[in-house]
Amino acid sequence: MIGKRYLVLVVFLAAVLLVGGCGQTAVPEGEDEAGDFIQPEEEGPLVVTDQMGREVTIDGIPQRLVSLSPSNTEIAFALGLAERIVGVTEYCNYPPEAQEKELIGGFATPNIERIVELEPDLVLASTIHEEVVTQFEALGIPVLVIESATLVELYTSISLMAELTGVTGAGEALIASMQSRINAIEEQVATVPEAERVSVYYEVYSDPLMSAGKQTFINEIITLAGGINIFVDIDESYPQISAEVVAERQPQVILYPDYHGTAELVLESMVDRPGWSSIPAVAESRVYAASDDAFARPGPRVVEAVEEAARLFYPQLFDQHVCDSCE
Repeated sequence: MIGKRYLVLVVFLAAVLLVGGCGQTAVPEGEDEAGDFIQPEEEGPLVVTDQMGREVTIDGIPQRLVSLSPSNTEIAFALGLAERIVGVTEYCNYPPEAQEKELIGGFATPNIERIVELEPDLVLASTIHEEVVTQFEALGIPVLVIESATLVELYTSISLMAELTGVTGAGEALIASMQSRINAIEEQVATVPEAERVSVYYEVYSDPLMSAGKQTFINEIITLAGGINIFVDIDESYPQISAEVVAERQPQVILYPDYHGTAELVLESMVDRPGWSSIPAVAESRVYAASDDAFARPGPRVVEAVEEAARLFYPQLFDQHVCDSCE
């Protein structure tokens, strides 16, 4: 539990991290019927500009990958790169197969010596790893830095990783699948009049109270699912807020990370907060545990987060028949 809270604290306070993913894994190009990777007949330097503005050049297709963040790990697995991943962080818990890989330390504290021992052809990093990136550059180890604060940026991250690992077709298929599923949800919630959209409070932390502002994946997930984030007017990514302000804004639905506990226990604690017993979400028991990893990580499972939120906001729209395409 301590490790989990530590990771999430780094993620939200640093606003860096940040959800194989999406319920289906893209089929990587260049595989035979047995699923073995086929080396391209012609190899040459691959060059991309990563999301830290660095030009990354790598000779040939990288076969040994090390991921420094859970979101990068999820993207790599969703692209069909499982066999090439040789190292991940101790927080890379999805998909379950990721936990079978060699551990290279924490998200904020990767073990450089251990990574070098794994002889990676490519390290997948985030912007929080700027100092580490410099060390790898000095060692001649290529590093791709990808970072996503929006869904559009996530698509770019997927494309960059796919391009540099030689599976562009898999990247295109994964993005197309994600877009299709999100479009299906948007079409359903579009039938809800603006005046009837539910107001939503996402409680990132309870002590101190912290929520999600405008510049967050959580806000985008809520919006795509047809909800209205009660703190969309705040530019700060993860603002500390007061119980009184939440009570004033009267959310109709409350979401919180699932590791905080059961909905019954969380609801019980919320009733004791001044003025909260009259909040619609509390009075009507519309307080739900949301999948923390899917909501917090900028990875393929963001689609699952949108689907999950939409079902909670508008259960009448998403019976089994409607959501057959969501599975």
